[in-house]
Amino acid sequence: MQNFIRFFTKIGSFLLFALLEGVALYLLFSSNSYQQSVFFTSANKVAGVLYAVEEAVGGFFYLKEDNEALLRENNTLHRQLERMENELARLTDTTRIALLRNEQPGEFDLIPAKVIHNSVTKLRNSITLKGGKQQGIEAGMGVANADGIVGVVSHVSDNFAVVIPLLCPPNRFSCKLKNSNTTGSLIWDGEDRRFALMEEVPPYVPVSKGDTVVTSGYSSIFPEGLMVGTVEEYDVGEDANYLILKVRLAVRFDALSTVRVIRFTGRKEYNQLKEEAEEE
Repeated sequence: MQNFIRFFTKIGSFLLFALLEGVALYLLFSSNSYQQSVFFTSANKVAGVLYAVEEAVGGFFYLKEDNEALLRENNTLHRQLERMENELARLTDTTRIALLRNEQPGEFDLIPAKVIHNSVTKLRNSITLKGGKQQGIEAGMGVANADGIVGVVSHVSDNFAVVIPLLCPPNRFSCKLKNSNTTGSLIWDGEDRRFALMEEVPPYVPVSKGDTVVTSGYSSIFPEGLMVGTVEEYDVGEDANYLILKVRLAVRFDALSTVRVIRFTGRKEYNQLKEEAEEE
């Protein structure tokens, strides 16, 4: 008790000063409107700063949760955008396959797929698609885009597929001259990615620069009439029995983005019948 009295005696003068100072400030601000406005303005500023600091500190602790919410939202928007791009690609398909699908409903179908890897500088190039068995893609299906044919599916997993493009010798693709229906085989010579060679064309067939080359339809890979390219130039082969046509390809293989995998509903029946005929 004596210690408390001594402590109070030491700070008594300070407490009395603080009390009188408080009373003086109260009388000053309560009786003078100018000082009162200054006080409340200053108090609001101090309170505003304190609230801002509190919000910043609180926001820092909730930053992780906000980032995770934004990431989930971005992923949702990305999936929606991808679905819209695939649907737009399907609706704006300008290849012959869209017409064939209308002329022969149920015989052909298109599966949109996005190119996620593409090589054009090798002798044997390949393309990887985001789309596989779960999307209905199978090995042996043809691949095209809005410009023309791209290649054929060689390997498939659940969600991915590998495509052998036109730029991959010694693979050949059956095609024909549109104006004369003369067939031949298309092969890339491994040189310029813009051109391929159409071989096995008889020398008596009239050919001109700019003639259109399309798919022949002589397989279950591509329907008839899909764009391949145009004749750039031609020459007689070494044995003079055939013409060799240099074809400017319609597809820009260095700018592939979205393609369509062509599903021929009668492909299995067609291939089975062909195998049985070859075995005889």
